[in-house]
Amino acid sequence: MMKIKPISILCITLFYWSAAVASLPPEFEAVYNLKKFGLDSAKASSSLKRQTNGTWLYQSLTKTQGLVSLFRKDKIKEHSILEDIKGKIVPVSYEYRHTGSSKNRDRSIHFDWDNLRANSMVSGKPSTLPITPDIVDGFSLQLKLMSDLQAGKKSLVYQVLNKGEISPYEFEILGHEMVETDAGDFNTVKLKRSRKDSKRRTIMWAAPALHYLPVKITHIEKDDSHFTLLLESVKGAISKPGNQADNNSE
Repeated sequence: MMKIKPISILCITLFYWSAAVASLPPEFEAVYNLKKFGLDSAKASSSLKRQTNGTWLYQSLTKTQGLVSLFRKDKIKEHSILEDIKGKIVPVSYEYRHTGSSKNRDRSIHFDWDNLRANSMVSGKPSTLPITPDIVDGFSLQLKLMSDLQAGKKSLVYQVLNKGEISPYEFEILGHEMVETDAGDFNTVKLKRSRKDSKRRTIMWAAPALHYLPVKITHIEKDDSHFTLLLESVKGAISKPGNQADNNSE
């Protein structure tokens, strides 16, 4: 039976960052259609919004749809809360909730930046890890990647805390491609994340016109099966002309 895996737009997968983030992307709400085996399998939405208390909420929701929803009722919720601490935007907490599955797949992280520790809970099992200032959780990593691409960085290597473990994530810039979506046609930067000693890989197309928001993500498994997320709609300040880069730039 088909399983819907967590979509951390990157599966597509910020920080007491070693260098302060120049800025978060403008607020946005994006909706993606997920296809697997050529079928519409799930709908995924993500958004970044500033809260009344001054924090930032980055969240996503994924639900099965189409024929898949006749057999599974998976729902995946993720969110990171980010806060300005001593002039730097940092993640202070992360939560992942998966319903519709027979297994407990929930997990959470609380970042203790004063003591450089991260308290994690993975499927009911707690753990505490020492962290360094460049650690990022696997969900808000997407915002860090967008910010670094916007700043023109070419070295895209991160230490990521995911499922109670810290692992290196490295992205390679492959070039530029035009991508057609229901939200419009976008010139994009094509990136790849490969995994050492594994055939699994993720390809992402990020649009400069949307502050490098991904408009397409393809994840390929070891058996060469794959699923693709494609942008369906986007709204918010990120899509306004005054906040965009040149969509035709190379």
